[in-house]
Amino acid sequence: METVKVLDRQSIFDIAVQHIGSAEAEFELALLNGLSLSDEVATGAELILPAPDVAIKTVREYFLNRQLKPATGTTSESIPGGINYMGIEINFIVS
Repeated sequence: METVKVLDRQSIFDIAVQHIGSAEAEFELALLNGLSLSDEVATGAELILPAPDVAIKTVREYFLNRQLKPATGTTSESIPGGINYMGIEINFIVS
């Protein structure tokens, strides 16, 4: 079985698309590693990859050949702020 190390801000979805070639593979990836789809995976964690399907090999090769490594996770620093992003009684308090 092939394993892969999780990069900073990578989700199960990112790993599935990059290494397996399919977003639908995130279900099998999560199940195989005892994770939930919504779990935040720790940077540096090793995940076991299911065997890639031949039909989606081209997507996997696309990411591999172009050295693309998707990371769609967010941090509190990456969430925009300011008056255009505030909601009354959420993060903009009217007194």
